[in-house]
Amino acid sequence: MPTVGLQVMTSEKDRHLIVLGADPISGSTRTGAIDPMLIAFSDQENALDFEPQTTNTAGSLRLSSGSSIIGAVKSRQEILIWTDTALYSMQFVGPPLTFAVNLINEGTGLIGPKAAVTAPQGVFWMSYNNFYLYNGSVQTVPCTVQNYVFSDINLVQSFKINAFTVADKNEVGWFYCSSSSDEIDKYVMYNYAENIWFYGSLSRTAWLDAGIENYPRAVSNGYVYQQENGFNDDGSPMTNVFIESSDFDLGDGEQFTFIQKIIPDFKFLQNTNNGNINIVVKTRNYPGDSLVVNSTSAIQESTQQSFIRGRARQMVLRFESDDNATEDKNLDIGWRLGATRIDVRTDGKR
Repeated sequence: MPTVGLQVMTSEKDRHLIVLGADPISGSTRTGAIDPMLIAFSDQENALDFEPQTTNTAGSLRLSSGSSIIGAVKSRQEILIWTDTALYSMQFVGPPLTFAVNLINEGTGLIGPKAAVTAPQGVFWMSYNNFYLYNGSVQTVPCTVQNYVFSDINLVQSFKINAFTVADKNEVGWFYCSSSSDEIDKYVMYNYAENIWFYGSLSRTAWLDAGIENYPRAVSNGYVYQQENGFNDDGSPMTNVFIESSDFDLGDGEQFTFIQKIIPDFKFLQNTNNGNINIVVKTRNYPGDSLVVNSTSAIQESTQQSFIRGRARQMVLRFESDDNATEDKNLDIGWRLGATRIDVRTDGKR
């Protein structure tokens, strides 16, 4: 049987053990050196017998597109295998060939061994400059934060990237190392039901979605965390929680925008201590200018509207946790943003 390999997995339907990047057979022994494009598989129901014989189903296959197998995941009735440049489908076809591989797509390689994940919509993965979905065919997933992610990622540490799912919220995501870190410190997530991307800072090196357990489990620095349960950070208030819009303007910025009232649409999922949420209005007059905080308004459950005065070519709205509040006012607060209404009108250039 192989003595080295890049990844080992089982094919439950036909009961074979599969080694990706196995060392080839030379004479009657294995070479002990990884062949990065070789797939070796055992005899059916015999995980120790990899010697091809006319009386068994053991054998091997070699891929042709790319320089190395990066990773693989099991999907419906097939195993998807990525090299650094291509995606293959491996299917059980029975004796005498046992398995067959088909090249699905080139130019859609996998960035790291754990950067692909199976979700109800299909298999999602991160490549070197884009995100993809396979559900019978390969599709590019349009990403609104693509430049943010791939302009600040440490490709030297790409093998640490791990994909995960939060199935009950229709989300997939990836933990990765930012350009200034050699360890996982960032994440990017995609809600495939609402077609929404978002990102943040968090270190998690392993993830198990809910199913066996009631809530997802994650690992970081030797600790196991229960995720998606409650609204606090391990007993402390959750800080730096925000949703921020992109720049918006009137007439492509040719006209100044005047904003004077906001009707907030928040649902407090939990607010034991009657805390606040802040609405921050940021403004700038030219695209190259830095955003300036124009006003900050505290919103409570009873707030019907907030009167502000802001005038600029471009504006940004930010909805954030009240991090300046005393601890008991920012503890146990959970909220959801709805369709906030804004009283916006044109204003003169002077």
